[in-house]
Amino acid sequence: MSRVVLAIPHAATALSPEVEESFLSRVTPQFLRSQSDVDTDIIYALPNVRSIRYDYSRFLADPNRGEQQDNEGGVVPTTDFDEQGMYKPGCEPDGEEQWRRVVTFHRPYHVRVAAEVADPRTTFFIDGHSMSATAPRRSPDFGRERPDAVLSNRGDLLGHELVDNITGIDPNRGGGPLTCPTDLTLELSKRLSRLLATIPAPPASRGRKPTGEVRINDPFPGGHGVRTHAHPRDGIPGLQLELNQGLWCYEGSFERIPGRIEWIRDVMERWVDELVALRESWDIDLAETIIHRVPVQRSPVS
Repeated sequence: MSRVVLAIPHAATALSPEVEESFLSRVTPQFLRSQSDVDTDIIYALPNVRSIRYDYSRFLADPNRGEQQDNEGGVVPTTDFDEQGMYKPGCEPDGEEQWRRVVTFHRPYHVRVAAEVADPRTTFFIDGHSMSATAPRRSPDFGRERPDAVLSNRGDLLGHELVDNITGIDPNRGGGPLTCPTDLTLELSKRLSRLLATIPAPPASRGRKPTGEVRINDPFPGGHGVRTHAHPRDGIPGLQLELNQGLWCYEGSFERIPGRIEWIRDVMERWVDELVALRESWDIDLAETIIHRVPVQRSPVS
């Protein structure tokens, strides 16, 4: 059995029957697909991981948000990534309905993930996502072109722990304990970059040509999933992984680029194999890791 647990929180598009009529008519299966982590249920279902997939759309209840989170769209979003409303007037979920969805859909998924992580053979956790090639309006990098991949450990752009001179953390850019040690994060980033750049991708007249660019914590510092299920001090470090959807599908139509899903699965399978070997040989005691603190410079508050 694999030592790596890989959660897939945003692949599905299903809405539960009792809430479907609350949504506007534009919230179609194709729309829900466009707002999902497209095809990650295929890409991350690898033979060398134990994968757990959330079975519902993130718009039913978002498993990458805390149970009572109300920022970044909230645990039960009412707007899409372009900040447009999705519910018919008067049908937006109230507090009671939001909590019902958390208990019915959000919480059982995390129970499943936690059970896999608790297996004594587990040594690494990955929260597997994808990102649009160009950042949507609701994202912190709106309008920017994105790299091939982002690895997130709740730290700064070099994977160091992010500490605020005043409050101890910067809540807008991650902060708190790292989910994966800095050196291990950097090494895994280098290896993923090499695989993306050197394993030949099938050509495409449109779509993204792989560059091998992998950023750390930019623009995503790591969300609820990796914060909840990575336990580095117990020997289970973890990363949030975002892959650029432009590597395997066309932006706008989300039509698959021939051969690219097979290619990115090959990249991922090889990377996980390297991750496992590296994790087993890594010359650090995760419980005693010294985390480098990098102060955040803030402008005076007026």
